[in-house]
Amino acid sequence: MNDQALEPWLDRLIAGDQEALEVIYQLTRKKVYGTVTLLIRDKEDVNDIVSEIYYQLWRSLPSYDRKRPFQFWLNGIVIRQVNNWRRQIWRRFRLHERSYRLGVEPHVEIPDEALMKTESHREIQEAINQLPYKLRTVIIYRYYYDYSYDQIAELLQIPLGTAKSRLHLALGKMRKGFNTKQDEENDPICLNTEKLNNH
Repeated sequence: MNDQALEPWLDRLIAGDQEALEVIYQLTRKKVYGTVTLLIRDKEDVNDIVSEIYYQLWRSLPSYDRKRPFQFWLNGIVIRQVNNWRRQIWRRFRLHERSYRLGVEPHVEIPDEALMKTESHREIQEAINQLPYKLRTVIIYRYYYDYSYDQIAELLQIPLGTAKSRLHLALGKMRKGFNTKQDEENDPICLNTEKLNNH
C-alpha cells in the first residue's frame, strides 16, 4: 500500500466523504486482516476487531499527523484494538473462574485455521501461533511489515532493548519448534518469515 495513493482519499474522508472510507478500506484491508489474524487465535473475532479498527480510524483521522507514515499510524490503531479485545477476553476469563471453582470447567474452542496457503507458510504460522502474544507481535511487525527495531519499540511502546530481546527469544522458540541448530543468518525461519511480506 502506497501512502501517496491514500492522501486524496484521506482528505476527502476528513471533509466528510463517506465513500472515501470504503476506498481506504479496500486499499488497506488485506494487510489489516492479515495482521489481526496473525495476532489473535480466535479467528471468529477477527471481523469484529477489524470493524472497530476502521471505526477508530474514522474517528481519529482528524488528529493524524501527515508527516508520519499512514500505515504506521494505522498499525497503532490495530495494536490498541487488539489489546482492548484481549483485555475483554481476560475479563470474561475472570468471570468464568467462579464456575471453574464450582467444578464446572468452561469449554473454549479455539479455531486454528491457517492463513498461509503453502505447506511452509502453514508451518511458519503454526510456529508463530504457538508463541506468547508479546513475542508473536514483534515477529509479525518485524517480518510481515519489515519494521526496524526502533519502529517496533515505538509502535508497541516498549524499550528498544526489549524489542530486540523479544525478537531474539521468539526466533529461538520458533527454531526449537523446528528442531534446527543453524545460525540466524542461514536460518530457514528467518528466511521464510520474509515471505510473509508477500501475503
